[in-house]
Amino acid sequence: MGTDGRTVSAVDDSAEVTSPAMTTMLATIGPATRAPETMAALIRLGVSGFRFSASKFGVVELAAQAADARAAGRAVGRPVELLLDLPGAKVRFTNPESLDLGATPRFRISYARQLTRHGQDMPELGVSDPELGAGIAPGDLLLIGDGEIAARVVSASRTHCVAESLDGGVLGPRKGVWVMGKSRRLRPPDPEADLALLEKLSDSAFTGALVSFAEDAAVLDPVRARWGGRSANAVVAKVETRAGVANIAEIARAADSVLVGRGDLLMDSGVLDFHDLCTTAVRECRRLSVPVVVGTQLLSGLEHSWLPLRSELAYLCGVLESGVDGLLLTTETTFGSDPLRAAGLMAELIRRYGVRE
Repeated sequence: MGTDGRTVSAVDDSAEVTSPAMTTMLATIGPATRAPETMAALIRLGVSGFRFSASKFGVVELAAQAADARAAGRAVGRPVELLLDLPGAKVRFTNPESLDLGATPRFRISYARQLTRHGQDMPELGVSDPELGAGIAPGDLLLIGDGEIAARVVSASRTHCVAESLDGGVLGPRKGVWVMGKSRRLRPPDPEADLALLEKLSDSAFTGALVSFAEDAAVLDPVRARWGGRSANAVVAKVETRAGVANIAEIARAADSVLVGRGDLLMDSGVLDFHDLCTTAVRECRRLSVPVVVGTQLLSGLEHSWLPLRSELAYLCGVLESGVDGLLLTTETTFGSDPLRAAGLMAELIRRYGVRE
């Protein structure tokens, strides 16, 4: 996906290719990259677009982030894509700040939309969907974020449950929560909240929107009606469930591009089917000549090691050689200790392996 929103890519032997195309790099904005000078540095390293999480920031801050990113691109002399990631139907904790589960492994989850409370015995979190509690029982395993934290339910009542982290860790702000082996979505998604957000940000610098948990083409239509004219890549389908991959052809034809969100896809698919689903989504998008981006935890090993994990390198080089149009950095650039190093390494890998004939 280039700066104009679309990239010509080879799909099969009969596809007409006018020139080689280079895989592009996108980065998610967070505390580690919020400063305009850091955004500019990322652009100089090769970042061609930014993702902004509407589930983590309010309207005023999102508009300011987009304006700063656009200004950074102009200062560097390169246009950048500015993609607003809509929250969708994901169930999230409501904590505005991080919580160290190593220090306080037990925490209470209230089935209500409330902010974090710090009681004498343990912290108490709220959830964005109070109906989460209807399916929780003692012994259930809660997966938090993209599965980096697991917690076991110790006790449960009609109004709340108590869970204990299995391995500690830091629970970041407003992370998603899944009940392993049970439904991710307790009721159909309500698109009105996402559409209201688009209206509030209609005068912002954003060039497009990521439609989270896209499972059919119809969910893209209202977004296109409101933001379809903002750029050539104004409507990006974020495919991150089994149902989304099952309908990937329909979704890809209706979208300007597709983002394969590996984090939530693993939560929905399970370990054994994950690779097949990722591969199917990428292959089908390439068959249809629809730009496809792959994201989530591509170089997260850099947080704990000077060298990236060997498995990360093998996966990245393989997915680049498969001909994906873009790669998205997420935690590496939101909370990572050295986002510029992660982006620089990604840029080197793209230059080495990311040219598609």
